[in-house]
Amino acid sequence: MIDLVRAELLKIRTVRSWYVYLGLIVLFSAIAVAADTGSSTSDERSTLSFQVGLVQYAGIATLFAILLGITIVTTEFRHGTVTPAFLVEPRRERVLAAKVLAATIVALFFDLLWLAVVAAVGLTWLSIIGADIHLVDGEIAKAAAETLLTVVLWALMGIAIGSAVHSQVAALVGTLVWIFVLENLLWGLFALLDIDGAVAYLPFRALDAADGTGGERLLSYGAGIAVSLAWIASIGAAGLFRTLRRDIT
Repeated sequence: MIDLVRAELLKIRTVRSWYVYLGLIVLFSAIAVAADTGSSTSDERSTLSFQVGLVQYAGIATLFAILLGITIVTTEFRHGTVTPAFLVEPRRERVLAAKVLAATIVALFFDLLWLAVVAAVGLTWLSIIGADIHLVDGEIAKAAAETLLTVVLWALMGIAIGSAVHSQVAALVGTLVWIFVLENLLWGLFALLDIDGAVAYLPFRALDAADGTGGERLLSYGAGIAVSLAWIASIGAAGLFRTLRRDIT
């Protein structure tokens, strides 16, 4: 299994999208922190809640995590490399398990990179203006830990979707359309049917609840994690079933 995970990590590092992800993470995190800090007052910058909010920006790395999870599976089918992969390791579930572990490692790296940029830009700016810094406060550590868990959940959802769909274009486009369009449409439909409470149980609404930031019509933090894991397990089981039956000749 260790060799399979190493092989998956090597595949990730040797494609151009890897460098695109890294560049965008550094760019977006720096812009987000600079924009928020620059548009806030001096008093706001010294508050714990403001600095916790800066850390929570790392949650944006979830989008890169789910894209990674999808592509780490679908790229194999798109380019036909799934055939030699399954010939080297005929137990296909082990290949998928290696992808899960590799995606988890890389997703954590994405989040840590995001947090590092947030810290570099945020601490530098706050130090220059003489703001009170709450780096050692437990709320900061809690927020950082929550982003780490969230980014892993999104990466696992990406693996589940990729293993169920196989087509890279369909998986990527379908996921983005579902996140930004369909779940919002379902929210309106459920409201018309007077079952709007069910919206909180949709997959990406549950994932939103699992980031610890809270929000309107979301599950509690623990329930959000539980429902997210249930969706990941369900879609992943369907993906495993399809992958095991897929003809790769």
